[in-house]
Amino acid sequence: MDIAWGERGWERLSPRAGRCRLPGWDATAGLVAGDTGVLLYDTGSTPREGAALRADVAALLGPGRPVTYVALSHPHFDHVLGTAAFPEAEVYGAVGVAELLARGGG
Repeated sequence: MDIAWGERGWERLSPRAGRCRLPGWDATAGLVAGDTGVLLYDTGSTPREGAALRADVAALLGPGRPVTYVALSHPHFDHVLGTAAFPEAEVYGAVGVAELLARGGG
């Protein structure tokens, strides 16, 4: 899509990648769009923040390019609790992330 990433609060790092600072907890989410999939790096601190990231991805890449992979950097709530907004994505995480999500994030 030709929408300006900056209009949605994203810094475009390359034609297929960008990042945005998330409000509240000084965290960053990253987005990489490949030929066969889309990777989101960290999903935010709340389900609402995850849903906002999902809406950003749809606006930036178009509705036919959903997030297919989520990479979670580490098991802190401000990086993982938005993951519920991406139920169709394969989720990969650092040591401890699976246990945190199994406990309901806390």
